[in-house]
Amino acid sequence: MTDDLSGFEEIPFDPASMATSSLGIAKAVWYKRPWFLLTVAVVLIVAISIVSDLSHPITKAQDAASQDATLKSINGDLKPCAFAVNESFNFYNQDVAGTLTTSNLSQIPALLVGDQTACSFAGHPVTDLTNNIQVLDTTAGKHIDRMLRVVQQWMTNNALACIEDIQFLFTHPGDESKLHDLTIQQTHLASNRQLARHDVADAEAVLGMTLVSVNLPVLPHLIGT
Repeated sequence: MTDDLSGFEEIPFDPASMATSSLGIAKAVWYKRPWFLLTVAVVLIVAISIVSDLSHPITKAQDAASQDATLKSINGDLKPCAFAVNESFNFYNQDVAGTLTTSNLSQIPALLVGDQTACSFAGHPVTDLTNNIQVLDTTAGKHIDRMLRVVQQWMTNNALACIEDIQFLFTHPGDESKLHDLTIQQTHLASNRQLARHDVADAEAVLGMTLVSVNLPVLPHLIGT
């Protein structure tokens, strides 16, 4: 059987006359497209991150509170070495004065080893002081940061050198080279203590407020130096 289509009128194809299929894909306006929305989201996240990382102005009271917290941390790390160097100075003076008993003398070498550790990188306080203390970077903070470096010098150079000299002098009394070095290091301990105190005073002048004092001890004079 053959289909006879002669009775139908041939109508030209006109796409504009066709109804839009419900399954067709409508083109989104450019600012609604996923790639644009994703780009905007990324830009906003980056902008917020940058703004949040910018330093914000703080009050002098907030600055002082931060510097005080730092000073308290420094004093906490400083305490074992301050005790150690003071103890070693007293041991030395008692030995030179001849006031130590035989029992005392037998205990002192081990105690001096402990004193040495307290002022060296073998001790946790020195490592913490060197690596973990962060000073707020303000004008006042620059003075506290400089003071921190002076304290590190006081502990790991001057105090440690004094303790090591004293250890040597317990077994080699009167050694001139060690006595000479002990004299120099004792002077540095005193001068660095003053530098640290001046740095704190400079920070106080910037803030117009009193800060926590740095606990560097006044040490006894060593006999013979």
